[in-house]
Amino acid sequence: MRSLPRSSPCGYLPTQNLRSLFGQKVSTSEMPGTNNFSRSDRGSRNADGPEIFMNILLNYKHPPERLSEAFKTLGHQVFWNIWKMKKIKEYKIDAILFETKLILKKEIKFLILSLWSQRHRVVRISWCVDWPNVGASAWKMEALQRLPLLDIFASHDTHGLQSKKMKIVYLPNAAWTSKYNLRDRTLQEMRDPAFYYWDVSFLGNLDHLAYPEHRPRVEFLESLAKILEQEKINYRFCDSRFMSYEEQVELIQRSRINLNVGCAADGQGEKSRGLPERCYGIPACGGFLLSEERLNAEKDFSIGTEIVVFKDLKDCFEKIRYYLNNFGEARKIAENSYWRVHSQHTYLHRAETLINLIKNLNLRS
Repeated sequence: MRSLPRSSPCGYLPTQNLRSLFGQKVSTSEMPGTNNFSRSDRGSRNADGPEIFMNILLNYKHPPERLSEAFKTLGHQVFWNIWKMKKIKEYKIDAILFETKLILKKEIKFLILSLWSQRHRVVRISWCVDWPNVGASAWKMEALQRLPLLDIFASHDTHGLQSKKMKIVYLPNAAWTSKYNLRDRTLQEMRDPAFYYWDVSFLGNLDHLAYPEHRPRVEFLESLAKILEQEKINYRFCDSRFMSYEEQVELIQRSRINLNVGCAADGQGEKSRGLPERCYGIPACGGFLLSEERLNAEKDFSIGTEIVVFKDLKDCFEKIRYYLNNFGEARKIAENSYWRVHSQHTYLHRAETLINLIKNLNLRS
C-alpha cells in the first residue's frame, strides 16, 4: 500500500482542529437577487407533444443550488423564496417546491400560501431528505399528512408516512455531478493501485456537539480509528464543511475505500432508511463506497456488485481488510456504481421526476 505524503494530515481529526487544517468554511455561490433565471435550450418533453417549460418556485431558507441548477438545465424558469401571492401570480408560477423543515417551522406562513395555491391551481410539493429527523414536533408532521396542504410529498424514506390528502412518493438523494465527478481523471487511471494515498477515508459533519445526531457517527469512527491504527492501515476522517469541492473529490478519488457512517436524517433512536447524499456523490467521482446498512439501499443499488454494506464495527473492519486485499474486485464494484449513479441518480434525474409528477397532476388548465 502506498504511504501517505508527509504533508497530508491523516487520522481521526477532532472537530476543533479542522478549521486550522483546511481553512475557512467553504462558501457557496448564491442565487442572484432578482430571484429569477434564464432558460436554457433544453426542456421537458411530453411523449406525444412539444417541450413544456414551467415556472418553478423554490421556497427554501437557503438557495437550493442543486435543484435550481437541474431545473434550469431542463429549461425551466426558477424563482427562489417568494411568499407574496401577488408576485407568485405575476410570475405565473406553475409549482412551488417547499423545504420540509421550513414549512414545519413557519407553519402559519405556509398554511396561508398553501391554501391560496390550492385555489389558484398551483402545484404544491415538498421533497424531504431529512425524514425522520425533520426538526419539528410529531403533531406537525401528522397534521401535514391529514390536511390537504400539499399535493405531493416526496421523501428518501417513506416509512410510516401515509396520507389520503397528498401523494407520497419515494424520491432518494442524488449526486450533484457538476461538483462531484471524475474531473480530469478516468476510471482506467483509478485502476492503478499506485494512484491511491489513503486506504480508508470519511467525509461528513463531525461536530457532534452542535449536531447531536452525529454523536453515534463520531463514536463509531473513533472506535474504528483505534483498530485501523493497530493494523497499520492509514486513514483520513475529515469534516467536509471546511473543505472545497476540489479537496473533497481529491480525497474520494485517492482513497481505496470511502465510508458512509451516520446520517443527518437519523432521529433520536430512529435510523433513517434512506441513503445520505454522500452515497451518490462518492460513486459519481469513481470512488469505492462501503456504507453502513440502510434499508432503502437496495432500492437504488445492487448490494455487493455496486456498493458494499456493513452491519457493525466488526463487519466494517473485516470488509475494509477484504477489499484492501482484493483491490481489483473493489474497482469493479466502484465502476458499476459510477455508471448506475450517472444513469439514474443525479439531481437532473430527480428534477425530471418532479416535473413529471407536476405534469401528471394536471391541476392547471
